[in-house]
Amino acid sequence: MPEDRATSYIPALDGLRAVAILLVVAAHAGLDHLLPGAFGVTLFFFISGYLITRQLLGGLARNGCIGFAGFYLRRVLRLLPAGVAYVALSGALYVALGGDVSALGWFCAVFYGANIFDLWVGYRSTLAGVRHPFNILWSLAIEEHFYAAWPLVLAAVWRLRFLAVGLAALCVAVLCWRAWLFTHCIWHASAACGRVQANPAWRYNRLYQGTDTRVDSIAWGAVLAIIEQRRPGLVRAAARLRLLGLLALASSFLLTGDFTRQVLRTSLQGVALLLLFPALLSPPGLIRDVLSRPGMLLVGRLSYSLYLWHWGAFMVADYVAGPQRTLWLATGLPLSALMAAASYRFVEQPMLALRRRAGSQAR
Repeated sequence: MPEDRATSYIPALDGLRAVAILLVVAAHAGLDHLLPGAFGVTLFFFISGYLITRQLLGGLARNGCIGFAGFYLRRVLRLLPAGVAYVALSGALYVALGGDVSALGWFCAVFYGANIFDLWVGYRSTLAGVRHPFNILWSLAIEEHFYAAWPLVLAAVWRLRFLAVGLAALCVAVLCWRAWLFTHCIWHASAACGRVQANPAWRYNRLYQGTDTRVDSIAWGAVLAIIEQRRPGLVRAAARLRLLGLLALASSFLLTGDFTRQVLRTSLQGVALLLLFPALLSPPGLIRDVLSRPGMLLVGRLSYSLYLWHWGAFMVADYVAGPQRTLWLATGLPLSALMAAASYRFVEQPMLALRRRAGSQAR
């Protein structure tokens, strides 16, 4: 992969981040019956898998090795400052309002163990009607687990001829593992299933929030990056399959029954994105132009801060407004935007210079 291709900025991907975060925020604001907020998370995962693998393969092609120190430093500078700020401020506010957080809960929130803690211990709010501020951190933990392990794995196996096929096989294995957990946890309450709760939906959280059950959403993006490097003609040809990808994506939202929705949906969406993304990497078209407009780019660049702080803002709205819907929206939505903008301006942007010194091409 040429160096400029491996590190070049693709504006449409920031636009896709905007789509993802808007889906998540809208669903959490009460439109989950109309908009697929869960797909927004899957989209984030796919983008991360694609971009990180693309960057790593570019470094391998140029230097024959991965600069691990630089890579991990860039990831820390990108994620940890805003994450720590959110955990510290939202957690402190939650405690000030009368909530309780254990020492282990704090530790897991800061050091990317939130999904493991939530599944096996639980971030259970002690304030009636008020969400726990750390519930939102599960997906960031999964991404961080990927960032920690994938460079080491890729450095060992990147010369394998059928690497993309092997990674796709891993995605199928994760699908089979989800299917086993689904059937097993219906009848058993074993250690593999997570914390037993009165609400039977806890079994679905195990499938939705586990690193071992969701890593395929990231891996499908990595598959695309590998194919792009090794078979660029195949990616260009796949751009013609976007209609098939749209049909696969649409069908994923029409699945009925607990098994198909909880087990099959994310796999079908991963394959759909694999077919749809090449159209975004090809020469500009209508969709790519729309995703690259300034408003979409702005929201996309704010997406990390928005993902964190909208949940904290909604916690405040829970406390202030309770079931008063109009007041809740008037509190939660503006506060989300304000807190995300402040985080981006005063936490994320000051880190840009340090990230660029460490080799980042971030804007």
